[in-house]
Amino acid sequence: MSAYGGWGQEEDEEEMVWQLARLLKTRGWLVGGRDDAAIEAVFRHRGALREVLAAVGCTLALEADLVRVYNPAPPLSARLPEGDCAPGVWFWLTVGALESLPGRVRLGQVTAAARTAAAEIELPVTQSRAELSAFAAGLRRLCDRGVLEEMEGRVETLMDGEEDPPVLLKVHHTRLLHVLPRGVPVDDWGQWTIDPAEDPAGWLAGLERPADAGVRVCAMLADQAVVHACDLDEDELRWLSDKGPTDGAALARSFGLALEHRLEGAAWVMPQETYEERVAGRFRFPGRRRSEAGTVRHAALLLIDDLSAHGERGGAGAPGTGWCGMPKSWVVGRLGELAARHAWWNKDLRGDLPRLAEDVRGVLEPEADLLRVTGGFEDWWWLSPAAARWTVLSEQSPVPAQCGEVAKGVER
Repeated sequence: MSAYGGWGQEEDEEEMVWQLARLLKTRGWLVGGRDDAAIEAVFRHRGALREVLAAVGCTLALEADLVRVYNPAPPLSARLPEGDCAPGVWFWLTVGALESLPGRVRLGQVTAAARTAAAEIELPVTQSRAELSAFAAGLRRLCDRGVLEEMEGRVETLMDGEEDPPVLLKVHHTRLLHVLPRGVPVDDWGQWTIDPAEDPAGWLAGLERPADAGVRVCAMLADQAVVHACDLDEDELRWLSDKGPTDGAALARSFGLALEHRLEGAAWVMPQETYEERVAGRFRFPGRRRSEAGTVRHAALLLIDDLSAHGERGGAGAPGTGWCGMPKSWVVGRLGELAARHAWWNKDLRGDLPRLAEDVRGVLEPEADLLRVTGGFEDWWWLSPAAARWTVLSEQSPVPAQCGEVAKGVER
């Protein structure tokens, strides 16, 4: 049963609920005209879905032509990405600009309004290829959420550099309110008490979080590839130890998933027999064969094997039990050895090993949360025990049957 059809068929109710719960948790937005069958199914099972989603800290908002799932705030232990996210900046500039625009508008009007907003906050507008790509990515996110609708043309036409490209858009103003996160502290005038642009860490820390430790842990299990015990507070650790094997496993089944619980942490994984690519989470770990991964992801898989085999365990800087690490200089040197063996790797990356190392870090650290980098005299790379799930296979070796992807949320 895919995310784009089949929801009107009569199926086992329990199976229907977990299919819908997984869809809502991983997509977050269903819009009329595109997801009508799924929206109708959500309304039929809204009672059970509200209960399941509330158990992972989510709120379900239902309108005739819109279903929106609000995810809980990330845990306080969550690490913020370094630097500005260009697609995110242009996304929010566009959201602010759309409020004053008419219901039908040309793409050129949207871009002009967003660039005016950028000038007001003294953000340089270069119209470089990278900036246009970030701008187009933000527009695509708004189209995916049904806030913008492409009546004629596509927003990616922006990349051609035309001042007023032949693209006509429809603005769904009522959906703009659903873009904003909930549970943000406000002052007496209804303004956010902390400006996320000036203090992003303070803004995140001020968001409302579930008071119940079990809900917080289950929210992490539903959103993250793996929940590491070293990131939990005492109440959360106690819940995971005492009630995780029963309550956590039962809730996992409500999403059609299974609980894996070990000393170093836990994860909700997707049994192979229930795997449906279009309903799984946004993150895909690198393919296990060379043909399924590019240079960076293939290098990440090979580095997992090497760090697991040669890394120091139980060092003073290790984030938790079972983590293994090596200094960054060793990582760069090892990538150089691997680059010499794999002539098919990207030539530019093979010639710039520090850049390749940072690209590998970008896969293993923020995306998969399998790597932690600690500072000091020299950075150390620490690999999570959960990384042992992935290994590199030869082109001839069959992929063994095992648990598949992890259920993940996509936004607040």
